[in-house]
Amino acid sequence: MKKKSLLPLLLLTASSLALAISSPVNNVTPFAETVAVQAQETTTLKVAYLAPHGDKSFASVVVAMQGDVIVDAQIDEFQFVEGDQWTGVPNADATFGEGFADGVTLISKRADSEGYSAMMADMAGSTVTYADNLNAIEDFAKGKTVAEIEEGITALNDLGEDGNVSDVVSGATLADSAGYLQAFIDAANEGTEFTGAEADAANLELKQAVAAPHGDQSFAIVTTAVDGDKVVVAALDEFQFVEGDQWSGVPNADAPFGEGIAEGVTLVSKLENSEAYSQLMTDIAGSTVPYAENLQAITQFAAGKTTAELEEAVAELQDLGEEGNVADVVSGSTLADTSGYLQAIVDVANQ
Repeated sequence: MKKKSLLPLLLLTASSLALAISSPVNNVTPFAETVAVQAQETTTLKVAYLAPHGDKSFASVVVAMQGDVIVDAQIDEFQFVEGDQWTGVPNADATFGEGFADGVTLISKRADSEGYSAMMADMAGSTVTYADNLNAIEDFAKGKTVAEIEEGITALNDLGEDGNVSDVVSGATLADSAGYLQAFIDAANEGTEFTGAEADAANLELKQAVAAPHGDQSFAIVTTAVDGDKVVVAALDEFQFVEGDQWSGVPNADAPFGEGIAEGVTLVSKLENSEAYSQLMTDIAGSTVPYAENLQAITQFAAGKTTAELEEAVAELQDLGEEGNVADVVSGSTLADTSGYLQAIVDVANQ
């Protein structure tokens, strides 16, 4: 398949990157008090894909909710970059990578924070790493309602060009901090929901990683909220290059980000394209359960179980053999790689 070359618009320039950074100050005061969350409430994860920072990347945004409170949040961005100093997403050097334009690779900016932060420092003098910036923005959102985060966005927007982001969001220096906070709101209001078990918000830890639980044609984003060794709630999705015009590409697939994609394909979230992907599964393998329903069955099975219990289920699935029925172990799931998805949840929970 013929690949396009990367256009100059994909490259970050010193002037454009400088606009994304503002200087921190020593005098920092929190913007708002966090609200108390009652113990042992049902925890859900809301997942959305957005474009909070320009048109050269797309973001995965996850918020952990109890009632109307965001008890934790996680954001990562994915971008095509040039050079051999980067660590590509899983399967970047396998079949999935055939969807890249010549000379580029797709990275997780959080996983590649060291390299991306060095580029920010070289081009714009940034002194706060990319990961630390995201952590500061996530910490600001923790324990707040949507309305309280909206107040923070207003305060950021009122700073003006000479204002300091860290006066509102302690530790953050990104000028697009308001955009990232808005992404949390959008995910909370409109994201795909994964329901989990009850937990005390004070004990929850949100963990996320990129993985390859299903072959070499895609990569996955796996998120877990854990309480000790127990998985309270989990979320899964995979990204794959596909042909045809029946798909909805990731944000900015039709913008400069898309210039990193090979000609004739687009990058999609399988979860957000569940109907089209499920039809593909039906045509190829006779699948009768939609992709999204399979993921929900797997994550609901994991909710409330310890990692040891999930490892036992993985072993049981692997012992089924070719004639075994996955649904006998994980009710509602028909995916042959169910054990791989569960193992990915375990791996993230244990990290």
